[in-house]
Amino acid sequence: MAVDGKFEAIERLPGIGWVAKGWAVDAQAADQPVRLALTSEGGVLGEFQADLFRPELAAAGGGAGRHGFAVKLPGEVLDGRPHLIRILVRKDGTALARDGDEIFFPPHLHGQLESVEHATLRGWAFDEQAPERLSLLEIEVDGTHAGTVRCDQLRPELAQFVGSSGRHGFSFPLSAALFDGQPHRVAVRFANTDRQLVGSPLEVRLSAGLLTARRRRLDRLVAERGVALEEGLAALAAEPLNRLSDPAAYRAWLEHHEAAIAAALAAAGRHADAPTVAVIPLPGPEVGVADFAAMVADSAADVVVLLEPGARLHPAFLPLVQAALAEGGVGLVYSDEDSQGPDGARVQPHFKPGWDPDRYQAFPYVGFACAIVRDCLAQAIALVADSETPVDVWAWAQAVVDTALLSVAAERVRQLPFVLYHRAAKPVARLPRALPQRVSRVQAHLDRIGAPAGAQMDGAERVRVRWQLPAAPPPVTLIIPTRDRLDLLKACLESVLSKTTYPRYDIVVIDNDSREPATLAYLEGLARRPGVWVRRWPQPFNYAAMHNAVVAEISSPYVALLNNDVEVIAPEWLEEMMGHAIRPEVGAVGAKLLYPDGTIQHGGVLVGQHGAADAAQRAFSGDEDGYFHSAMVVQTVSAVTAACLVCRRDEYLAVGGMDAERFSVAFNDVDLCLKLRALGRRILWTPHALLYHHESATRQTSRSPEAQAHEQREVATLRAKWQTETFLDPFYSPNLTRSLQTHVDFNWPPASLAL
Repeated sequence: MAVDGKFEAIERLPGIGWVAKGWAVDAQAADQPVRLALTSEGGVLGEFQADLFRPELAAAGGGAGRHGFAVKLPGEVLDGRPHLIRILVRKDGTALARDGDEIFFPPHLHGQLESVEHATLRGWAFDEQAPERLSLLEIEVDGTHAGTVRCDQLRPELAQFVGSSGRHGFSFPLSAALFDGQPHRVAVRFANTDRQLVGSPLEVRLSAGLLTARRRRLDRLVAERGVALEEGLAALAAEPLNRLSDPAAYRAWLEHHEAAIAAALAAAGRHADAPTVAVIPLPGPEVGVADFAAMVADSAADVVVLLEPGARLHPAFLPLVQAALAEGGVGLVYSDEDSQGPDGARVQPHFKPGWDPDRYQAFPYVGFACAIVRDCLAQAIALVADSETPVDVWAWAQAVVDTALLSVAAERVRQLPFVLYHRAAKPVARLPRALPQRVSRVQAHLDRIGAPAGAQMDGAERVRVRWQLPAAPPPVTLIIPTRDRLDLLKACLESVLSKTTYPRYDIVVIDNDSREPATLAYLEGLARRPGVWVRRWPQPFNYAAMHNAVVAEISSPYVALLNNDVEVIAPEWLEEMMGHAIRPEVGAVGAKLLYPDGTIQHGGVLVGQHGAADAAQRAFSGDEDGYFHSAMVVQTVSAVTAACLVCRRDEYLAVGGMDAERFSVAFNDVDLCLKLRALGRRILWTPHALLYHHESATRQTSRSPEAQAHEQREVATLRAKWQTETFLDPFYSPNLTRSLQTHVDFNWPPASLAL
């Protein structure tokens, strides 16, 4: 046949309509456009010629390359009924070949399944005949109906194209039941039709490790409470997965991380007088402890790195360590680490917080990924020789590294927030663990520094340090604000009075203009109970102002701020918090707060989250370890919530208390903690003070425009005062996400957030 060509497709082009596209070349007259006819089952619809430039045809020797066509379909075949559409060569009547079906069924329903991000289907759909009507889609998983979703999310890019308000987007979270590591077929179609979206069906495979406790909880709530289905689905769609356990996600993130390492390396430059670093691999069992200890002690290098068997250092480890040591006075430098899988791939990243002695005592999160300066190393070797008898070289190296980290002064530690140490293929748990000898090692350190504290095992891998109270514990005043909601106040007070074992406390209840008769009667009865006071505050709600007034009036040296919607779980909660609060370097102490279903509501506050500040560790259940034991160990944080906060009264007053002018409702606790930190005090969070927090019971789900505007003003004030949009919280790895939930995802560069 002299004419070669193809009828490629029928597509809908913005602003034009439905167009038949393809190409045709006459081998006998390659420089002449081919005359074609557009036909349907009713006959010829029109004639045209293939004269559009197609560069790939010109490159293939097809004359000048002007052999393409794009002809608009006439309205008579856009009547919603199927039509047989063909492109014929005019001179001989032969039809151009077509890969797809020749039957054209002009759809008025359009949509695309764009992605599956965080196990949530995302895309768009609309009805061309009714663009303002919200399309309803059916979701099918493995041939079974899984749910419906309405396309009501704003997609501005579709508004002009469709000629509508642009509400055509959708998101649908996949069920927790699909997180089983098996392949599942997911299809999305317009409700009550067989028409699927472009991109449907697709196959998903989700591992159980991606599912967080919070995601599982929300999934259960959606299944149990159909009345809140749309709100629940929206919450699920926004809930991230634990992608830190996903090897594919880690590989993708590493591409960006390696670029950051290269930039840090370039910025560090070279130092002519850089300290010498000896990397000493741990030998096998044929080498005795005494011989190896002598070899390490006799090293002439300024700095020593003890390398686990099979581990390797990133090429940037040594130059970045040398750059950190150039500052002077530095005694120890540590980095993030990961493991090498059996296939050589890098897996199991361990992103570490800034240096925190309390956290390290509880769990040795640094491991061997550190470089130790000679004086620190010599001291650690001597201490181990005096107090321990390691059974082998491995145990000796663990003891020396652990002792060096326990003993080093906090101001001499530097962190490199880069993955520069790669462990051999073995479980992450090969880090030094809370064996009895480590408990003794931590206790020996506490004794050396004169700390009135005792160390004990806390599970298989952690150490708990209990700080002792004096024989006569200092008095503390609990301050509890309330406005009506007798159910919450009564539950709070009864739990405090019946469970708290701390011997010296009294309670001030701030009545912020309660009106309900039952509440007023209860408050009147409270005022007659010994050790309980009711302070009237008949003014507009100002959380900061009412607390400032009461703190100024009381005489107790310590104050405990407590919301009216918390309930005590652990009777020793106040002993635990006061044990830390009386430490001279501590400015405030926060508690571990749980939702009534047992998931974490407050695990410290991450400053910089969302560009402002928010509670951390909410992706975990109350009995989960968290990220490398983050939810189970005492740790330094930048702030804690005033829902349960203990501090010194004089320091509260010294920093001006809470800012009643700029933070009357929100962020007053964050601002208070940051002011205490500016005094040089540390803010601690302890998981051993455990309470419930019925946060949703006291927070309105739908707030007035005025309340929303007030909150936005306080967010703007926090950002302006503390630069929280660029704030790098030193107690949270910069490699971890700062989005909705902490400790579950990588901190992706902006252009990579959709990965």
